[in-house]
Amino acid sequence: MVHPITFALAAVFLLLAGSTGQAAAASPYDAKEGDPVAGSYPFRRLMLDAMAVEESSGLERVFHKLEKHPGNPVLRRDRPWEGWGPYLYGTVLWDEGRLRMWYQIIGDGSRVCYAESTDGVNWVKPELGLVEYNGSKANNIVVEGLCSIASVIRVPQPDSPEKKWVMYGYGPKGPHHAYSPDGLRWTWQTPPDGERLFSSSDVVNFFWDPYQDRYVAMYKTGARRHRSVGLATSKDGVHWTRLMDHPVFTADDLDPDPTQIYGMPVFPYQGAYIGLPWIYHARFFKYGKYAVPRMHEAQEDSIRTVDVQLAWSWNLVNWTRTPAREPFLELGPDGTWDDGMVFTAIAPVAVGDRLYFYYGGFDQAHDDYNGIKGEIGLATLRLDGFCSLRAGETEGSFISRRELFRVPRVTINARTHGDGYIVAEIVDRHNRVIPGFSREDCIPFRGDSVRHVMRWRTESFPEEVLKPDKKLRFYLKNAEIFSYLPEGIDESDYPHRPEE
Repeated sequence: MVHPITFALAAVFLLLAGSTGQAAAASPYDAKEGDPVAGSYPFRRLMLDAMAVEESSGLERVFHKLEKHPGNPVLRRDRPWEGWGPYLYGTVLWDEGRLRMWYQIIGDGSRVCYAESTDGVNWVKPELGLVEYNGSKANNIVVEGLCSIASVIRVPQPDSPEKKWVMYGYGPKGPHHAYSPDGLRWTWQTPPDGERLFSSSDVVNFFWDPYQDRYVAMYKTGARRHRSVGLATSKDGVHWTRLMDHPVFTADDLDPDPTQIYGMPVFPYQGAYIGLPWIYHARFFKYGKYAVPRMHEAQEDSIRTVDVQLAWSWNLVNWTRTPAREPFLELGPDGTWDDGMVFTAIAPVAVGDRLYFYYGGFDQAHDDYNGIKGEIGLATLRLDGFCSLRAGETEGSFISRRELFRVPRVTINARTHGDGYIVAEIVDRHNRVIPGFSREDCIPFRGDSVRHVMRWRTESFPEEVLKPDKKLRFYLKNAEIFSYLPEGIDESDYPHRPEE
């Protein structure tokens, strides 16, 4: 895998095209070059990013939740070596036209198992013949007893065929890693200090950061609000640095008292980092030294469930959360297979026009393990669908940030309802309409599309307005917009990495 390579916007959208109803076409998600989810340039302007909008009027900012697949769970316990049942902590990614999943087993030892799918819904657990269980290797086990929370990463520039893949996990002494030529046969490495890659508690999520060409770990640590998330990075994946001794993400004073951050997978997306904090609804002791018995005593009257919220950052240190602190991935109704705890894979995968988020669900709360069952489900989100700007019956509008674009076209991800519409005009830096590009000159959008190209009846800019930066003023009625991207952006005008 080579990084970075810049693809044109049209190529990015072509790679995304496809139907979710049939076998899933190979997604470019994990090939960082030209990747619509992370790594390519230019990045789409997400409504999740408040900086994409200079001013707005009559619009509501709406945060969207994941939609659970009606056929859940998509991976059930049906093998004797699957303990309490399969769950994620773990990894799902595209590789050579198939989805590959490394999932976790607990309750009968600790092991990592493997499954594959071509459509993201129907999964096969192949007999790999690699690891012995009860005298037989006819199973899908790839790691036995050495790893929990399997973060599997395709190595960007492997220095040998035996190191095309790396798995990070939490072992007996702390975070450690293994290499593999195929993602199935793993060789565990001795960390530089002989025991662990860095000091951490027992929940760690790793990912490759294409913006800064580095490996990143979000690890469990302690704070005033108890369980929290710290940050460590590495250029070679072996020698790690904890950037600070205190957390970068923790519960705050807007959270209810029984709130802790159990862990947080993070993935790169359109120039940003998206976090999926696992919210543990349990009280904690407020003073004195840490002790497990005191921890259990403090939380014994709490519900001790785990759900998933949404967070985002531009530098992995400063994080924003949704104002209402509502779940991004909710627990199931009482009595269902995922009504106790849900934990997500380290990143979603792009399938057609949607993002597929896989998650492990349990039917009981944390520490209630008598008869507990785990299974794996699927929840989906519209591409770029984290947040939208929405207008109702009364027209609203917003003005975009200044952009250096040379072509009077903009690709929008949006939908309308009833008699709704979206139109736009192109204005100069003083918000004056550029002649030929008023709302009356714009061809209105009606419908539902993740990649509609909005045009004006004038097909090109006059020479005098070609180079100066410009803005877009969108008008919406009974409509919402998730992202936009002007065409003809000169990449030399912008930095290639997230703004610090």
